[in-house]
Amino acid sequence: MEITLGGIAGLVAALAFVVLVIFLARVLSNVNRTLGSVANTTENLERQLDGITMEVTALLHKTNRLVDNVEEKTELLAPVAHALDELGTSLNEVTESVRTVSSSVHSAADENKEQIAQAVRWGSVAVELFKKNKPESSSSTKERPRRRGRREKKEETPVSPDMIVTDDTIK
Repeated sequence: MEITLGGIAGLVAALAFVVLVIFLARVLSNVNRTLGSVANTTENLERQLDGITMEVTALLHKTNRLVDNVEEKTELLAPVAHALDELGTSLNEVTESVRTVSSSVHSAADENKEQIAQAVRWGSVAVELFKKNKPESSSSTKERPRRRGRREKKEETPVSPDMIVTDDTIK
């Protein structure tokens, strides 16, 4: 058997082809495992996505019901808000009326302060005269002796309007 150059070249080509096939087999085996892993991951993602889709759908339905409920309650509260608005307006009007009346009373008191002071003086004189001229109770009824209070005077003196001192600066 003679080995020729063509035979050696054929043998080298055959060996190179075997080495190439072995490397390609390894690469294809790794690709096969990788594709299997990708397929498993894709299946897991599909299952998880189905679960997420169902949860999102349920959440969307709950949200819609909640929005409807809020809308109903808002419609029920609209009359209350309207009533509160009217109450605020009424309170403002009452406050303004009280201010007006207070201002009127204040200005009338300022204009008539001398007459008010005179009326107070005459009223005090009338009370003093009433106390002084009060009929004594009958002697048949027993009267207990009264204690004198702090404010009672020991001796009554007649009072006239000129003796009464008033503060003429009524505010």
